[in-house]
Amino acid sequence: MTDLDDVIAVWRSQDAAPLHGVNDTLLHLALQQDQARLQAQRRRGAWITYTANAVFLAAMAFFFLIMIDRNDVTTAWDLAIPTVGAAATLFTAIVLFVSRRAQAEREQPFGESLRDQLRRRIAQLDYDTTKGTRLTRLLLIAIFVTVTAFLLATMRANSEVHEPFRDWKIFAGLTLVLAFSFVSGVWAQRRSVTRDLLPRKHQLESMLKQLDAD
Repeated sequence: MTDLDDVIAVWRSQDAAPLHGVNDTLLHLALQQDQARLQAQRRRGAWITYTANAVFLAAMAFFFLIMIDRNDVTTAWDLAIPTVGAAATLFTAIVLFVSRRAQAEREQPFGESLRDQLRRRIAQLDYDTTKGTRLTRLLLIAIFVTVTAFLLATMRANSEVHEPFRDWKIFAGLTLVLAFSFVSGVWAQRRSVTRDLLPRKHQLESMLKQLDAD
């Protein structure tokens, strides 16, 4: 299997010499394999997210039914928490589905030629470093809300008192852990954009310019 990073390194070592022959073929093959890996990662990520959303949505419905059945200790919070959690879960699934459809439409005009492969990958990286970054952060917020609602609903389902925040210390600790995970995720994404995605985009743009100049 040809690694795109290796092909880029070989090309750059030639002092931006014109691409031709085996280098041209290897770059085309590497781009195709990189695209195949990207598509496989997208499918895995989508199915994992959809499965998790289905589990959380079922859990929110379960907690909602439990709270309705416990009229003696149910508060407005007990009904609002699973409702908000379910809304955040549905929001995540819908946004992911719409974004995948939009991504497929953006990539549809590109063919299988070397230039089209380069343009497709550059367009993907351009989206990942701009709108894709904002979308990912929005999804992280929705996931944070979903998991927080799940924790709160679990605590209330096991409580026999009216105070919705009786175990607020436990909840506060778990929320801090979730908040730290959220901030870490945003930081990791920003680091990935700066260290990996943008340099890769600039490298491919340089290759495309060299091809167009030949």
